[in-house]
Amino acid sequence: MPADAVPPEQKAQIAHAVRQALAKHGYARLTTKKVAAESDKSEAGLYYYYDSKDEMIVAFLETSVDYLARELDEIAADGPEERLRAVCDLLLVDEGDEAARGVNIAVMELLSHAPHNETLREPLLEMERHTLDVIVDTLQDGIEGGVFRDVDPEGTAAFLLSATDGYTGFALALGMEGVGDGLRDAISAYIDSLLVE
Repeated sequence: MPADAVPPEQKAQIAHAVRQALAKHGYARLTTKKVAAESDKSEAGLYYYYDSKDEMIVAFLETSVDYLARELDEIAADGPEERLRAVCDLLLVDEGDEAARGVNIAVMELLSHAPHNETLREPLLEMERHTLDVIVDTLQDGIEGGVFRDVDPEGTAAFLLSATDGYTGFALALGMEGVGDGLRDAISAYIDSLLVE
């Protein structure tokens, strides 16, 4: 079945099963058998909807892109400074949230495969692009409103996104204790430095 013809309810169910399996096993050890174990479907049932494991992962990524985009777009904040802090806080996943931790580590693993896997690259690019755009828009609003100094919005957004993405590597994947708190404090101090005095 063409991926765009998969009924939304089935796509959501399979995406959830992929999410659970990725959080437990990572991309390298992910199999359709492990996805089926997190689903009410057999492996054959999964293959009825998708032709490959990577297509199932794309369903998960597309669902995640939509979810993250909604989370970012629905942040209720009083002005650009509060919004920027809330966006960064959302991207810095709580180290104690095992499910979110596992998924973020798996997405980082998928990012490392993206240069050689066209199927994975597009949804990952969409996810990062949307997040970057939200940060850029927030910075531009703050600059235009006299809240932030006149900084390069694209470069500053890329710096903040790199910091939050990097956090997944050393704090979540490697479990370097205390690094997450230190990074949160450093990002907060950096945002303070952007403010117009």
